Amino acid sequence: MGYQPPIRQDMVGIPLVKTDPNMTENELKEIVISVARRYGWLIHHDLPAQNTRGRWLTNIQGDAGFPDLLMVHPVSGKIVAVELKSERGKLSPLQKRWLMAFDAGEVFNSVWKPSDMEYILYTLSNF
Repeated sequence: MGYQPPIRQDMVGIPLVKTDPNMTENELKEIVISVARRYGWLIHHDLPAQNTRGRWLTNIQGDAGFPDLLMVHPVSGKIVAVELKSERGKLSPLQKRWLMAFDAGEVFNSVWKPSDMEYILYTLSNF
């Protein structure tokens, strides 16, 4: 099981997560997916794999830089494209290009870091 941050309830019952500034992108991904599943989102995430030469890569057909998560809520139809980054992580030009394309198509998109946890929880729970 992935990273388990300490969770407490605020006064209105929404869980608050005290995040670690050293949280990795993978730890953040596990938390976001767990929360999204709790609220019924359908989730797509591409996983890297090793090729026959032992090299790690994400096998895609198309343009590189696609966001880490594409989520759709089956009740509201809300679509969310999210690029996850560690606290110090930066977007690549190809990642920026994808997010700008989603923006032009009026699809909600964002870059989420560990320090955005309250916003992440709010976004995923208000579909």
